[in-house]
Amino acid sequence: AMGQGQMTTLPLLVARRLGIGADAVHVVQGDSDEVPGGLPTVASRSTMMVGGAIARACDEALEKGRRLAAERLEASAVDIEFTHGRYRVAGTDRGIGLLELANETRELDTVAAFAAAEMSFPNGCHVCEVEIDPETGSVRVVGYSAVDDVGEIVHPTIVEGQIHGGVAQGLGQVLGEHVLYGEGGQLLSASFMDYALPRADDLPRLRLDHHVAPCRSNPLGVKGAGESGVAGSLPSAVSAVLDALASRGVKHLDLPLTAQRVWQALQA
Repeated sequence: AMGQGQMTTLPLLVARRLGIGADAVHVVQGDSDEVPGGLPTVASRSTMMVGGAIARACDEALEKGRRLAAERLEASAVDIEFTHGRYRVAGTDRGIGLLELANETRELDTVAAFAAAEMSFPNGCHVCEVEIDPETGSVRVVGYSAVDDVGEIVHPTIVEGQIHGGVAQGLGQVLGEHVLYGEGGQLLSASFMDYALPRADDLPRLRLDHHVAPCRSNPLGVKGAGESGVAGSLPSAVSAVLDALASRGVKHLDLPLTAQRVWQALQA
């Protein structure tokens, strides 16, 4: 994990699938003695890929548990119901909890893999509003609204945090982030004193909403959320600046749209 919120989201997926508390779920990652090999957490794949594997593993474990619970409760497996983390003989109060059953046997241990049949694509609409000081070329983002479709939302706070971070990253690339080298190859923007990373007061309050269209290529119906913010903020911010400069005849500017570049374009 490098900021995706996996240690919050993944236990929720397991807990909801198994009907148990999230505090009963322990996630182990990055330990080659404990976990199988895998791919990096890139391309907004964490919840979709790991979540798909979680869903399969949980469903397979529950089916194993149904058979074991039937043996324990001396009933037919078709008469065993599972709700709220507990197996119960239909129409009776006889039952056993999933975790209680797991404490008695290792037969519920399950490994499952998931490979998506096709890619998933989040969708959205981002609107950026900027104001430009014609005397200095300074660009200020004064409004930002977005509606995103990231499929089913597992953890709303994590999703909104991902979109907030993506928007900030995109606006940073548009308005100031630039790797500069001197004539001798010396990196001139080697610290955050010189590299224009956006700060909290560079952004307005973001207004976000969601349009949920479940994805059909994974069992959770989720889509990537980590990149929707940056994918929307890049073109919307550039379009906003060029729209503001259009009355002065400016039709094109290379990134980043720094105050100096905007001022120079206005003078030209």
